[in-house]
Amino acid sequence: MNKDDLTAHPQGDFFTTQAERLQADLHNFTRQVASCDKLIRMANISLNQIDGRIAEAARVEARAAAIVETSAREASRLATEAATAAVAASVAQLAAVTGQAEQVCRDLGRAHGRAALWNAGYIACALAACLLTGYLTYRIGKAAAITPDIERAVHTAQQHETLLAKATDKEKKQIADILARKPKTK
Repeated sequence: MNKDDLTAHPQGDFFTTQAERLQADLHNFTRQVASCDKLIRMANISLNQIDGRIAEAARVEARAAAIVETSAREASRLATEAATAAVAASVAQLAAVTGQAEQVCRDLGRAHGRAALWNAGYIACALAACLLTGYLTYRIGKAAAITPDIERAVHTAQQHETLLAKATDKEKKQIADILARKPKTK
């Protein structure tokens, strides 16, 4: 082991470990943000599907309105031409079609409401997970922050490194001799 190599010092391992932990935390946070983006895209896809169902309900309602209009004209023509029985049959047909259209609209409204509630819950859970992840990342980052003592130790190590770089061969030999001495026993 080279005595001039400061990275071989136990504190160098500590800084390397801290940096690796910080990189791992940052990587996890990035993955969680990507997961949140994916969840939001999935929610948007669900909303687009709901919009498609609403458009289909509008088409059914337009068809029902066209049928209602056609039936009303037919009922009017038959009433003037024929008998009251034909008018009653047209009105019954109109009531059935209108009932079906209303039932479809109610069913779609309920389905839209349920899907919107599920999507809102899904988005709320996803956002809560994102916020919790952010909070935990903040707490972990804060707990692993560099303290003033560590900053002073790094600064002192940098000063020692600068002094060692400027030392002459004679001074380096004296330092090596001092480090090689056995400690005095009391």
